[in-house]
Amino acid sequence: MTALPAGPLLFDTGIYIRFSRGENYLWLGEDARIFQRTILTAVVAAELYAGTHDHREKRALDELCKAHRALGHFSSPPAAAWIDAGILLRRARSAHGQMDFVRHFRDLLIALEAAQAGATLVTENARNFTRWKSFLSSTRKTLKLFEPSKTV
Repeated sequence: MTALPAGPLLFDTGIYIRFSRGENYLWLGEDARIFQRTILTAVVAAELYAGTHDHREKRALDELCKAHRALGHFSSPPAAAWIDAGILLRRARSAHGQMDFVRHFRDLLIALEAAQAGATLVTENARNFTRWKSFLSSTRKTLKLFEPSKTV
C-alpha cells in the first residue's frame, strides 16, 4: 500500500476510475481508515457518473456517495468557489494564454474543494494541479498535492 499523507484526503477522478477498473489503488477498498478520512466532492462524483456504463456501475457510485454523505464527507463547491474558479481561470489565461476552459474548470473546482477542506488532493495529474496550487497560493489558499504513482 502507498503511504498516504496524514489528515483528510480528496481523491481526483482518475484515482477512482483506476480503482473501480481494478487497475490500481486496490488498497482503497481494503482499509476503512482511509475511507473514514476521505472527502468526495460533487465535482468528482459528477465526472464519475458521466463515465458510468451500466446500472451496476451507477448503483455502486450511488452507494459511494451515500456512504460519504453518512460520514458528512460529501462536499459541493459553494457559489464563492465557482466565482473564485472563474477569476483564477481568467488570471491563468492572462498569464499562460488560451486555455481549455471546460477541462480546467473542473480541475480548479476540485482543487478549491481540497484547499477549502484542508485535504490533500491525491491525483495522478499533479503536474496540472501544480499550476492551480500556485494560483491558489496567490489568494492565500493552500493546496496540498500527493501523487501516489510517484511513491509506489
